[in-house]
Amino acid sequence: MDDPGNATTLFETFLRLSLIEGFTADHLRRLRTEGAAGDLPGMGFPAHRTLLARAEAVLSSREAAGRAERIRERCARDRIAILAIGTPGYPVSLREIPGPPLILYRAGGRFPEDPAVAIVGSRAPTGPGRDFARLLSGDLAAAGWTVVSGMARGIDAAAHEGALRAGGATVAVLGCGVDVVYPPENGRLRAQILEAGAILSEYPPGALPLKHRFPARNRIISGICRGVVVAEAPERSGALITARTALEQGREVLSVPGNPWFPHTAGSNRLLREGAAPACSAAEVMESLGGEPPRVLSAHAWRILEFLSGERHAARISETLGLPLPEVLACLAEMEVANMVEKRAGDYYKRKSERPGPTPGVSPEG
Repeated sequence: MDDPGNATTLFETFLRLSLIEGFTADHLRRLRTEGAAGDLPGMGFPAHRTLLARAEAVLSSREAAGRAERIRERCARDRIAILAIGTPGYPVSLREIPGPPLILYRAGGRFPEDPAVAIVGSRAPTGPGRDFARLLSGDLAAAGWTVVSGMARGIDAAAHEGALRAGGATVAVLGCGVDVVYPPENGRLRAQILEAGAILSEYPPGALPLKHRFPARNRIISGICRGVVVAEAPERSGALITARTALEQGREVLSVPGNPWFPHTAGSNRLLREGAAPACSAAEVMESLGGEPPRVLSAHAWRILEFLSGERHAARISETLGLPLPEVLACLAEMEVANMVEKRAGDYYKRKSERPGPTPGVSPEG
């Protein structure tokens, strides 16, 4: 192709095609198997197809070339990685789902991909439902599981918070650009997630949180996990869409039992009637999804872990939390053995992160 607006590399092809909203790797495979006409980079398509016409328009358009270049520049400036399917950094398990995105945008660093579990639920949960989601995600994160959710109000936010308090990794999958703070009140939570994991989206930076994008993003939430836990959901809930998508992907679905008198839990209780496994503890979740038993932390250990937002001296931990110094030192020793804290010279301690630091970029390698 002689037009300088044409894509010339496979990565550029994927990036341009991803600008057609809803165009996935499945569309690409279908076009490749239906014919060999055409000269798109690395593939051939039948020229009469409508989908091909849209793809050719994007790949040969100077306007699309300019948009792709602006996206690359914005990602480089804002330290957002662009991950093409099949390249390092793109979650391996996501490649196998129906309709995987050609491109993922990642803010934050690489994160432990396995084991991972999604915890989702109502945007307007009961107090006990929110508290249990926070506790469950904390126990799973403390056991080394990456907790995945959608950073929405309610259960999603509680799931991320629980993982963060336990010093674990957490990933938010958005229905907008990774640079968009939505909902607005989650700005602080977003910043904390970027420190302890990543934010993912198939939509480019600046993409608005439009209603139709949230059901689409749910396939990514479940797709990067071994299973989905619905913590609390009414009969009409986006969490139930995630559960259905998980089943279509061959993932396990679990549900937290709720009071049958409360409409808040009608949807999650229905999942149990339909065969979902109960999720009453981290141990039950891990038994269903496969994994080592969770580390059980004492109440003192949880308080110490939350306090270790930075490097702290054992005596200061004791004084601030009002705990006897011998008990603090005993807890810290257990946590050090569990690889949860790191001891520094002079009885200073810091929360230990087993996650690699941010490695953003805009190449296919992420």
